[in-house]
Amino acid sequence: MLMEHAPSVDWRLAHRVAAVGPDHLPDLTRHELTRLVADLRVTARRAGEIAAGHLGVEAVGATRIRVVDWSGWGRAVQHMADGVVDQLGLEPAGTGLGARLAGARNGLLVGAGMRAVSRRLLGQYDAFTGADTLYLVAPTIVAHERAHRFTPPHFRMWVALHEQTHALQFRLAPWLHDYLTERLRLVVHDEVPLGEGLLGWARTRDVAALLTSREAGRAMAELTAAMTFLEGHADYTSDYAGRRHAPTIPGMRRAFARSESTGLLARLSRTLDKNAQYRDGLEFCRRVQRLKNRDALRRAFAEPANLPTAEEISDPSRWLERVRGQA
Repeated sequence: MLMEHAPSVDWRLAHRVAAVGPDHLPDLTRHELTRLVADLRVTARRAGEIAAGHLGVEAVGATRIRVVDWSGWGRAVQHMADGVVDQLGLEPAGTGLGARLAGARNGLLVGAGMRAVSRRLLGQYDAFTGADTLYLVAPTIVAHERAHRFTPPHFRMWVALHEQTHALQFRLAPWLHDYLTERLRLVVHDEVPLGEGLLGWARTRDVAALLTSREAGRAMAELTAAMTFLEGHADYTSDYAGRRHAPTIPGMRRAFARSESTGLLARLSRTLDKNAQYRDGLEFCRRVQRLKNRDALRRAFAEPANLPTAEEISDPSRWLERVRGQA
């Protein structure tokens, strides 16, 4: 895969596609909606304080809290995508007929993806644009509360704790942004010969190997391992930091339990299986706690070399042995 120019995306078309079809928005009065937005903002601020205390960080999480609906989430996606393009140093997309046709095609795909994701996504921390913003997707949160009969204050705290933990991870490790960006840049700017891609697939049986050279494949593996740890650490922190403030967390965790993936994407590529990142990362953190203690997880944030590899996520004792004695 080689990308020197930003992909052309017709964002107006993407937003229209994302809005196609019935929204099935939760039925809320104006007063209930006003209270919901205020409650989510207050809960997110409180969650930042709780997570910071749990992690021992002199911070309070994200500096900006934005409560959005599904269309607001779509606008946030555009903003974050523009930020990533800027971070990766990609040239602007062309303006010719080919670029316009590609923009329309990508707009359709992005719009369909935004519609699907926004109906499941609860929140997102923007780590790449410099805005230091935490987004909470209000209709999806309410829909889950009603579908699962969760206790709203507990569920909102649990969601906010996860997202605020992401904000605090970047406080714990100021080098983390550059670490992730550099690896993503290697993957995006990679050019892989067909033969090398086929050899990589034969070696790993992971379709992602078709898209990366050996060097970029290492960067992709490091990026995936880091994201697996960060997602698992956020889940782990939200579970343990929130126990006193949201006693129903164990039941909510069971409702969100991520079983072994059986879908097409999971079968084709473990690298691209986001569900596996949450599941394996949480299990890694739980096993580190059982083998050592939860404070041992802080070692991963000391320096880039301390992040667990994919092999160590499967065998936390190897990671603990490697970073033993480090603060």
